[in-house]
Amino acid sequence: MTIDPDKVPAFPVYTLHISEDRETVTLDGEHVPVLDEENFIDAGKRAIVAKLTNQHLGMVRARAIDASNGQAWDMIVAVNGEVLDLTEQQQAEEAIKTRKQRRTKRLFITGASIMGMLALGGVTAAIVVANQPDSQVQAYSPQGVGATLPAAPPPQHSKTAAWSHPTKTGATVNLISPDRLLTADPEGTVTGRNPATGQPVWRGDNAPENLTSMHQGTWAGKPVYAAAERNELRLWPVDMPYDTPSVAPTTIALEPEQTARTDTHTPYIELGDWYIRVPDAAGKLHDVMIPPGSTVLDVAADGSITTISATTIYTLDHTGTILSEKNFAAPEGTTKFPTRLWLLDDTHALLAWDDTGRVMGVLDIETGSMLFSGKPRAIPAATEPLMVDQHAHTAAIGAIGIRYGTNRALANLPSADLTAIHGNTVYANTNNGPVTLDLGKPEAEPQTWANYRAEDPAPVLVTDDAVYLVATQLENTTVYRSNREQ
Repeated sequence: MTIDPDKVPAFPVYTLHISEDRETVTLDGEHVPVLDEENFIDAGKRAIVAKLTNQHLGMVRARAIDASNGQAWDMIVAVNGEVLDLTEQQQAEEAIKTRKQRRTKRLFITGASIMGMLALGGVTAAIVVANQPDSQVQAYSPQGVGATLPAAPPPQHSKTAAWSHPTKTGATVNLISPDRLLTADPEGTVTGRNPATGQPVWRGDNAPENLTSMHQGTWAGKPVYAAAERNELRLWPVDMPYDTPSVAPTTIALEPEQTARTDTHTPYIELGDWYIRVPDAAGKLHDVMIPPGSTVLDVAADGSITTISATTIYTLDHTGTILSEKNFAAPEGTTKFPTRLWLLDDTHALLAWDDTGRVMGVLDIETGSMLFSGKPRAIPAATEPLMVDQHAHTAAIGAIGIRYGTNRALANLPSADLTAIHGNTVYANTNNGPVTLDLGKPEAEPQTWANYRAEDPAPVLVTDDAVYLVATQLENTTVYRSNREQ
């Protein structure tokens, strides 16, 4: 078997990691046993071949990292054990690239001659995506096709996978845009895939623990993925250079007592004392005072800020100057600004008050009108994941179901671990197995489906044409796509 680098997909990239004390080696986070008189690299190559065989792959790209000296080198490993060291090739390509950069006064951004800039606290970082070279892109072959699902899928869905990929234990998925599904890699990176085929189209370092916390927004006029975790705000460029295995996020440190929101159109940082920190048009961070007694509803891509108090909705410019005010009628029994809020879509927000009593309602941000309100059994915690079907105008969070379309209602759901929503149907895990809950009925009683087991997981995502399951077997966790059968 001859290795042709042009025919080896950019993804996946296996990662061998030799510990700093040079006593252990791991492959994608899993311990690799080292035999007597065997060095770490040979042990790693042997583990890669075993993984290739298990995953029915012919060859794969791999990166070896020696933590003792910080060195890393790339290779391609075939299932027959043949190895191609890419070091010399990469050095030659880098030399060519350097010469081109000296001659080129302008860098091209994918299909357009613009340069993306991210400036954080006055420090400017350029996000450059070069043109794809004139080479034939190899056709992608979906992986894991036909794998038997290790759990009973909901009715009218195939019992075999359209595709499947290894994923991080405890991970979920995130349909961050109609054409991009985020999955977590075992080694701790995040991959954006074509939902229908599973083909990797983007990869980012330093994935958050919970992929649903990643949102797409705008920073300095450029599209970014954003997540707040571990006392920092992370920003990944949505476009990825063709010659980069993955993109690293730009990170902004959060001081104690500071928090960041990423579900808004532009991410921002809460400073307390009626101050927030937002980027200007060039991406430079600056502090803005919002009207005291209000809380932020949204920060728009153009930098304008919308806040809400107990009775008023304010629109501010990027400096905090009030551009307009409009009154709104808060639900009866509320006296302060909402204690919690969640954006459902571009024009609707879910609000919660617990000052004198528990109240939740849906606000039309554009008109300032409360569409409806109700008294939930409990106010969801800020850490509860929000699931929204924007096409159906339905949502679920904690033990609350919301219909904010034509038939508006706030429903108390039975205690369960909610996993997905599609139309009026909420999917959840319970002690008795996976269930569905119908938001169209006055009382959402749990319903099971055929052939389920108590340990079967409910889908983590449901769309018009498929469900996605994440299941663990023999310590290996996999995400499966099961197509809807007509």
